[in-house]
Order: sequence, then structure tokens, then C-alpha cells
Amino acid sequence: MTPVFENANKVFELLATLVRRPRKGELPAELADRNGIPVVCLVGDDLAELTHGIKASLGEATPHRIPHEFISMSAIRDEVAQESDPLPAEWQPVEVYRRALVALAQEFSSVRNGRDERVRFRRFGLVNWLLESDYPAREPDPQQDRELLRRLREREFQRRRLFGVLRSPDTEVSMQGSVPWWVLVLGLHLFPLAWFRAWRGVGAEYRWLVRQPYMAPRDPGTFAGFAMRLTRPRRGRENPEQVGKLMINAFLEDLRVAYRRRFRRRRAARRTAYCVAFLTDVNDTNHGTALIRSLVDVRNETGVFDPLAVFCTGTGLGGELLGHELRGQGPLSEDLYGIWRHHFEAAGRSRSAGVWYLPVDVPAPLAPDAPTYQQQKNRVELVRQLTVDPPPGWARRRVTALAGVVAVALLAGGFAQAFDPGPALKWRELHCGLSRSDPDAATLERRSTGECVGVAPNGYAFGSKDPALKETLSTIARQNREADKIHRAFGERPVVTLVHLSALLSSSGQPPSSLTYVREALQGAASAQRRQLDKRGATDPVLRIFPASAGSGMRFGADVARTVERMMRSDPSIVGVTGLDQSRTATIRTIEELTRIGLPMVATSLSADTLDDHSPMYYQVSPQNRRQATVAAAYAAHLAAEKSIPQRSVRIVYSADRTDEYSENLRADAATSFDSIGFTVEQQGYKPSPASSTPSGYPGPRTVGEQLCGYDGLVFFTGRPEDFETLLAGVNAACGSSPPVLLGGDDVARMAADPVRRTAYPKVPFEFLDFTLGSTSCTAKSDLYSTLRKLFPTECEQLANTSLDGHASLAFDAVNLYLKAVGQLQDAASRLPLSSLTVWHSLSSIHGTAALDGESGRIDFGGVVDRQIPLDKIISVQRVDGVKRPAQVGFCGRWGTLSQSAWCPPPEKRGGTE
Repeated sequence: MTPVFENANKVFELLATLVRRPRKGELPAELADRNGIPVVCLVGDDLAELTHGIKASLGEATPHRIPHEFISMSAIRDEVAQESDPLPAEWQPVEVYRRALVALAQEFSSVRNGRDERVRFRRFGLVNWLLESDYPAREPDPQQDRELLRRLREREFQRRRLFGVLRSPDTEVSMQGSVPWWVLVLGLHLFPLAWFRAWRGVGAEYRWLVRQPYMAPRDPGTFAGFAMRLTRPRRGRENPEQVGKLMINAFLEDLRVAYRRRFRRRRAARRTAYCVAFLTDVNDTNHGTALIRSLVDVRNETGVFDPLAVFCTGTGLGGELLGHELRGQGPLSEDLYGIWRHHFEAAGRSRSAGVWYLPVDVPAPLAPDAPTYQQQKNRVELVRQLTVDPPPGWARRRVTALAGVVAVALLAGGFAQAFDPGPALKWRELHCGLSRSDPDAATLERRSTGECVGVAPNGYAFGSKDPALKETLSTIARQNREADKIHRAFGERPVVTLVHLSALLSSSGQPPSSLTYVREALQGAASAQRRQLDKRGATDPVLRIFPASAGSGMRFGADVARTVERMMRSDPSIVGVTGLDQSRTATIRTIEELTRIGLPMVATSLSADTLDDHSPMYYQVSPQNRRQATVAAAYAAHLAAEKSIPQRSVRIVYSADRTDEYSENLRADAATSFDSIGFTVEQQGYKPSPASSTPSGYPGPRTVGEQLCGYDGLVFFTGRPEDFETLLAGVNAACGSSPPVLLGGDDVARMAADPVRRTAYPKVPFEFLDFTLGSTSCTAKSDLYSTLRKLFPTECEQLANTSLDGHASLAFDAVNLYLKAVGQLQDAASRLPLSSLTVWHSLSSIHGTAALDGESGRIDFGGVVDRQIPLDKIISVQRVDGVKRPAQVGFCGRWGTLSQSAWCPPPEKRGGTE
């Protein structure tokens, strides 16, 4: 029950002030607003509810209970009085002291206080054991001191597990006959004896006992002699008051040592609250007042701070409290501790015992119908929940354990490096030549193909020699660090991390120009990241991009997905994947693995029809091959109508690689689309290079190119750009002056992005399909290119030769699709935590008026729950003629207010209403 009386909150505020340990320093000389801990005496007629309330507050404190014990002095006095062998009257107060201190020690060392708050009472334990000892006998015996030391030795052995195991009967029996006799004698007898003799000289409790100020410990000059003076048969000759103060000082010294801050003793720094002793029924009859007076005398006589807060209640505490004149008492409505501290400081070195007391007059409890009852109750409820500081970061158990692990690891690593450098070299070789200290090393691996695959958030270039790609990756790494810095400064801005997964980030024997499309996609993602970091909204997410490489052909994509899974365990901000390259069997395995770990995907340039069938978490910003084939057929019909091709026929050139899902799927879709408009369809497979799964009997792409000479229809190429380049070489060599009409699929745009490869055969013009409007300018009114001009000015300086093709736009839009999903999620459910699953759910709502007006066209998922492909996505026809940049011939799809070409197929059907 909550105690309710006038200014009851002041009592709990005083309690909080006394038990909270300052974070730095605690001695009066170290703190300006503290001057020790007084003995608080609660004076009043009805203190039951207040006592119960204080006990509840101490037990329910956060983040952990405060060590405390409530002791009834009358109950202890009754136990002493009922002993069968009553003590002399002058020794009864000492026994009351001892039992009260034992009860406090048992509680303060209890497991209920947690590992960090338990106190070890070595000094008090030793004094208490001696006071309880009934040896030596009263008759004189020259061997008495030896017998007492033997018993002390047995006590030490029982307290230590090692000696308990060595001296157990089972150990002795098992060792006999199995070890030499001298080992048995040394281990079971001589070593324990030598250890105890040494411990008596260096053990903290033994050294303290003969140096403390009470009972003249140097008489008779040995530890054994002083110890015998404390035993029951001998202590009757001593001064009871001195014995009582010795016990109290031993108890307080154990508390002082437990709370003494040392860097090597981090447990002491983890103690953030002082222990509380609450004595009830204190009066002269039960020796409670004598105990408190002795405690205050010890404080005055030793002059040492002790971390113990003492509260007391009892009858007859008014007037001259505990035999001393009251000082420091003020109204309950004022700052009680401040008033007491003022009087305490004024007393100076001449202070009497009375200045240690802080009496508190407790008014009578208020009746529930009193006018101020509810107001006083509310005030108490606000302050009765005690909160203590958490331990400092450097002293926390996890940090200590981590520091120990790191130290051991460093030592072990140093020795391993010094004496066996082989494992370190193997580790570097496995992790792409990076040392263990490199932040990217743990998430990268070198595979048997020589490629470096994995995730590199900190700028590793995957072994590429392309300076432009290195600069791009370094820019993303720098922006990642900036994102972390922003989040630390503005914690309310959540971190969103996307993994940009590419098929190939290392040239691995190929010229750096072969990575142009990869670099431009990363530059698009970096531009979206830059724009997001520049926002200043209070809850605008900060974006990180983690570049990743799955190796050529996406062959290691599933392994990289598992690496991302491991990273998610320590970094829940990873909510999705962008990128993904080449619609191959390995790409499908990657999609399935990412689905297993619960990560949504937004592919940038994948277009195979069946990819979305493998995962409900898969989305893409590009159209499917089905639509691409329909647009290609419509454009071919337009060419036939304008007599640009003499015959309504098409030869579909495709890769015979069984794992190339893209080429096979686009071939089948193209055959269906061209046949539906009355074209004569021929199909010609070729053997790609390299391709291990290609059946024999197919010619190479160069031979196929030579065989195209003289063909009067349209040649539609559905393979990969490196093979299209080889095919152009064959056409150029055989009939460069009169080449056939060539139309490439969207993958040819990768080759067209590279000015060197694109203009290698200027005599052979060709056209290709692109998923954007094609080439643009850094000076265009565009979110992407205005940002790219600032991030990568060199790219714009090369504008005369570079194409700035659609890969940057597609990657830019893929990232912004995630950011739009996050924004919608924050608007709809601001308290819902950002995660991969909540972001995936929000992606499906991007349609209609909520569609994304992207750089690559409008991205609208059509309003159908399970639709993962955008409706009427832009597909343009780009023409390469000579050394000029690609020029747009026409486009199909929705792009702002622009109208698509007249020859385009009808728009795709929507699955709902806008």
C-alpha cells in the first residue's frame, strides 16, 4: 500500500538521494553536493505503511533491486535472551550486534541481488568465525595456538574448491598407486600447508585484522595470539564495546572494499546503488540504539567513508535522539539532505556523533476522504519507483568479457602469426587478399574461378582494375559512413540498408570496359542514396547501399544470399536487395535463397517471364520478355510496312546454353509474337563462349554472323552482349558493306553502354531494345543526372563518348521504389518497425495514384495483389550507326505526357482501378 501523508514524496526523494551512487567519485572531498550518508531516523506514531512502502521501492527498483535488509531489533534481542546458556549482561549487546550484522551480511551477499551486487564479507566472516569459536579450552595448553591455526586452515580449505577436491577421500584413493608417493605427499599435505602459511601473511583479511584500530591487535604480537583473544573462552577478558566496534568496522570495511572503484576491479564500478540497512523497533532495551551509536562512533574514529545507508524506526526517538542532541532537523517540506549536509559541514573536524543523525518527523497518515489525499498520493506514486544508473559502458560484464576475448584473440593471433604464418596467409588468400582487420574481409571469399564474391559495404572493388568502378564503390562506402554518422546524430531517422547484387564486379581477365553497365547501375544507386541523405526530415530514413558480387553468370548468388543472412543477424536494417543480373538458372536459385531468408527483391534489368513465379517477394522495374517480344514484333511489322525489310520474315538467333533462361524465354516469346502477326519464323542457335552446358552441333556466333549475309528479313538476337559483339565481327568480315537488319534484345544495351565496344564495327548499324528512353544528358532536368553530375563529374566530362544508358535509371528507380515503400509504411503505420517483411508488404501497394514516376518510366504494379511486374513499362528502340551515340527510333509505354509511337502494341490490361 502506498503511504499517504503530507509531503510523503520528500521521504522517497531522500531515499533516492541516499541510495543512488554517483557515477564519478563518492568521497566528500570529491563531490560538491554530497557529504557522506547520514543515519536517517524516522520519527512518528504510525510508520507501518511507510516502512512497507520503502521496502517495496527498494525491491522494485530498476534496472535491478537495491540490496537491503529490514531487521527487527526486538526480535533479535528476544533470540539472545532465550539462549539456554545466557550471556553476561555486558556481552548481550555484542551478541545482538553480531546477529544483526550476520543477517545484513547474509542478505547483501545473497544471490537475489545478482552477480554484480553481491558482497563478499571476508573480514567480517573471519571475525565472526573467531567470535563463534569455542576453542581453545579454558585450561592452559601450550598447543592451543597451533590447534586454532589448524581449524582456521580447515576453514580455508573448505571455502576453496581446489583444496576440497584434493583432500576428498575419493581423490586420495584414486591417486594411490597411480602417482609416485612423493607427488601424493606434496599435493595432499605439503602444498596445502605451505599455501595456508603464505596466505596468512598476504591474505587481505588476515593483514587487515592485525592492522585495524580496535582491541590493540598488536598484543601479544602475533596473529594467532590476537585471534585467540576473540574466541569465546578468552573474549570475556576484553572490552565488549571494543569487540562490538571491531565487528562493525570489519563489516563496513568489506563494504568499502566491494565498492572501491579500480580499473582492474570492474565489478565495483557496476555497483550503482548503496546497500540499505533498515532497523525497526530501535530502543535502549533491545540495544538497537547502542548499535547505531557504535556505528556512528566507528565512522568518526576511522574517518573513512562507508557505502551503507542506515534507516531506523522505534519508540522514544524524539528529544535527544539516541543520547545525542538533535541537529540538522528541518521541516519535511524542505531539502532534508541539504539541511543535514549544511550542519555536517559546519561541524568540521570537531563534529560530535550527533551530527550523523538525520531525524525525519513523519506526520500521521491521511484519511482517504481527506481533501489533499489524492494529491499527496499522486506525488508519492511519481517518486516511489526508484531508478538507479546503469553501470558505465567500460565496466559492463559483456564489455569486460569482450575485452578479455579480444585480448586473448590478439595474443593468440600474435603467437600464431609469429610461429605459424601459414593459416594467416591461407585466410588472406581465401578472403580476397584482405587482412583480418579489413572491415570487408569477413563477408568476402575467393572462389575456385578466381573471382572474389560476397558483400563489400566499405569500398572493396572486388579485384577490379577499373578506376571508374573503384571511384564509384569508394563513393558509396563514403556515403555509408555518412549515413551512420547522421543516424548517430539523429537517432529518430531510421537506417535502411539495401544490398545491390551484381553478376560481375571483377573483370577477371576481361577489359575494364566490360564493367561499364555494372558501374552505371551502381552510380544510379549511389545517386538515389545521395538524394536521400540530403533530406532533412525528422523521420526521413538514412540509406546505406551494400555492393555485392555473385560472380559471372550469378553462379555464386545463393552463397552470397547466405552471407547476407549472416549479416542480418547483427544488422536488422537490411530490408531488401536490388540489382540481380542475367536471367539464368543460378539467378533463380539466388531468388529462391533470398526468399527463404525473407528478403524482398527489386530487380533492375531482369526480364524472363517466369522469375516472379519463383517467389512472391520478387519484383522488377523492367518489363518481361513477353512484352519485349510483342514490342519487337510490332516494330518489325512497322519496318515491313515501310519496306525497310523486303520480307516479312524473322530469324531468331538465340543461345544454346541450357542454363540461360533469358535467351531461351525471349526466343520462345519472340517466336510466338512474330508468328501471330504473320511473319515467317526461323530459329538459329549458337554455341556461346564459354558455355559448358551447350550441346554439340551448334556453330559459334561468328559463324552465325557470317551466315546472315544476304538475309532479307529481320534478324532478332536474343543472346548475351559478348556473343552479339562476336556476331557483329562475323557480319563485318563477311558483308560489312551490305549487312542485314539487326535488332538486339535488351541485354545488348550492356554492350551499347561501352563506347569502345559499341563503335568497334562502324560499318554495321544495328538496333536494340532498351528499358528506358536511352541516352540522355547530364544537363537534363532529371533527379538522377543532376545528382550524378555532382557525384561523378568525370562521367559527364566523357559525355561525347559515353551513352549514359538505362542501367543507371533502372537502378535509381529500384532504390527509390524501396524508399517509396518505406515512406508509405511510415505514413500508414508510423509505429510499425521497419523490417524486410513490412517493406515487402508495402511494395505491393505501389500502383495507381501511388505509382512511382521514375527515371526509367512509370512503375505501376497494376492494383493486383500478386502482380510483381510493372504495367506498360517503357521499351524503346535505339539505333547505333557508326561512331555516333545511340539514337532513339521510338518507344512504347507510359512516360509522363509523351505519347508512344503509333506502331506500338495495345496497352496491357490493369488488374484494378486507379
